[in-house]
Order: sequence, then structure tokens, then C-alpha cells
Amino acid sequence: MANNKAYEYDASGIKGTSKEVFLPITIAQTQNLVKTHAALTPRGGGTGLSGGAIPNGNVIIDLSKLKKIGELDTARETIEVEAGVILDDLQLMLEETGLEFPVNPSSHGICTIGGMIATDAVGSRALKYGPMSKNVRWIEIINNKGEIERKGATEISDYSGLEGTTGIIIKACLNLVRRVKRSASIIPVKDTKELLELTHTLKNHEEICAIEFVDDLSAEKIGLEKKYHIIAEFEGDTGKLKDQKYIELFKKRDTLFPIWSKEGYLKIEDPKLHPNKLEEFLNWLSVNKIPCFGHISVGIVHPRFRDGEEKKIKEMIRLVKRLGGQISGEHGIGILKKEHVDPQDKRILLNIKKRLDPNNKFNPGKII
Repeated sequence: MANNKAYEYDASGIKGTSKEVFLPITIAQTQNLVKTHAALTPRGGGTGLSGGAIPNGNVIIDLSKLKKIGELDTARETIEVEAGVILDDLQLMLEETGLEFPVNPSSHGICTIGGMIATDAVGSRALKYGPMSKNVRWIEIINNKGEIERKGATEISDYSGLEGTTGIIIKACLNLVRRVKRSASIIPVKDTKELLELTHTLKNHEEICAIEFVDDLSAEKIGLEKKYHIIAEFEGDTGKLKDQKYIELFKKRDTLFPIWSKEGYLKIEDPKLHPNKLEEFLNWLSVNKIPCFGHISVGIVHPRFRDGEEKKIKEMIRLVKRLGGQISGEHGIGILKKEHVDPQDKRILLNIKKRLDPNNKFNPGKII
């Protein structure tokens, strides 16, 4: 058991309150905690940006110590891992096998597999590989009675993206892919129209695996010309940047998160829009001088806001809804976006919750 004020926060900066913090090191200990506590907030790496791991006056169960890497099946290209395994640790272990896990969020150095499943993480290579739920063969969960159940592909949707509100994810079998040599190109464009036209063209390239973008404000922060830029990643030698230059490009891109945070832009959103609605949305951000970047190939944009810009955030959410987009493309709903959940979606979520967790044991106060 631990008592640590740090557990009252996650990367969202929202503050909660907790009774106790437990760090089980085995699945049996985790199971016992579920059986003996009325309400639990599960936590992985604490990298969530919507308050999904913030306690609501209840007990926190930190799953980061469940970090066993189990059976690797090189023929089937699968591996079994516990929920607390950190993505980069898994990738390092897989290096000598010629395999890798394809989902690649920017928090890869600290995010856990359980947390990635709970939020249905997307990452930069979603164009080719899809979200987390498409790359998991099965999961094991602890249900509200404290029983361990295995859930196959058709049942994963009851847990992936539900942010720990329907059960405690303890283990997963992941689908791996063959490790390939990648390259990249960074391409300046004159405006959002050209940005989207080039994105559409690149999507049809046989070697493309990711299309990222940075706006003019963000480009300037990482030493590029003050224009919109596309970062295209290829599985092969098509890209102009290879080897160390390729690695340096993505390290530079990843610095955008801390750069904007240091300048006071502590709030990061993640709306997702259909390609034919992105131009209007990006132009609105530009007019309002809101910096952004993101996974343009799948329509996920990350605008950054300062504290005190809540009115702008609400205006942005209204625009996203008017354009038929989703208020969250990959960060989840958590606490931060509960009030903006569509009523029809809320009814669906309530029905799932009632079916799987009627006593509201798991992560109370989140999503709905």
C-alpha cells in the first residue's frame, strides 16, 4: 500500500482525492483487491490526458508492477504480456526477434499496455495498423465479482476504450508484425488545402504507414520554415530521411509536446474529423492562432490551449460537433469531456456499464 499525493493527478493535471493506493505485484493480489474493495480506480503509466486515472475519493489500484512478459510465439507472431508492461520495454525485448508491436503513441516511453487497451490508443501508424483494439488477440480481465475472464476479439470492445470502467485489464495477447526498415520525408505545404490534397495522395502510396502534420506555429518551434508541414513515414526507402536522420526527425516531432507545455499551452485536445471537414476546422484553428499538430491521415488533430482559454475550447467542441466529428480521437473521455458526450452514445455506454459493472465498482465518475 502507498500514500502518494502524486497519484491524485495524471497527465491531464486534474486533481482528485484518494483513500489509499495499492501496487499489486501479482494477478492474485490484484484479484484480491477487486474482491475486497467497493470502488477502484485503475492506473497504468499515468499518461492519460482526460483524467481517466484520477481517483474520485476511492482506492487507486496501480497496475504498473504487473510487468511480466510471457509466451512469445514467433510462428503466429503473438506475445502475452501483463498490463503494466511499458511499450518501449516490450519493443526493446522484441528487437532480437525481428518482430515489433505496431501501435506507436507519442508516450511510448512510459505508457503501459493495459492503459493503451483501456483508452484504445491510436498513435502515428493508425493509417496502416489501426488502433490498439485491432492489434489485440485476447485480453484477460477481472470482473466485478473478482473472477478472471478471457475475452476474445468480439468482446474486446466492452473494455477497450471504456477507460477501466467495465473491468480491470490484467493481461493481453498482442499481435506482432515483422520489423521493417523505415524512412521518412518532411514536406512543406502552402496552406490547409494543399495539406489535405497531399495527404489524400500519400494515403494511396503502397509503402506509407504514417502521415503526420505540424502547423506553421509548431513548425517554427522545431526549426522548420513557418509553414504547414507533412511528415510522411514509409516502410521502405521511399523517404528522403533514413537511418539517423529518420530517428532525429521523429525525436524532434516528439519534442512538440514539452515545447508547447513549457510555453504555457498545458491543455491538449484530440478531436477527430472526417477528411472533408478538416479544412474548415484547421482554418478555424489558424484564424484563432491555436497551435496544432497530429495524425492527419486518420483525422486526429491536437490543438494546444493555455489555461484560461476554456471558452475557446468550448467553441472548438461546438465546431467539432457541428462538423460531425468526435470530441476525442484517442485520449478518451475521462472526467474532462463527460459533459460533451453525445446523449445517444451515453445511453450505449450506460447499458454496457449496467451489464458489466452494475455496482459501479470500476473507475466511478468517468465517461458517464
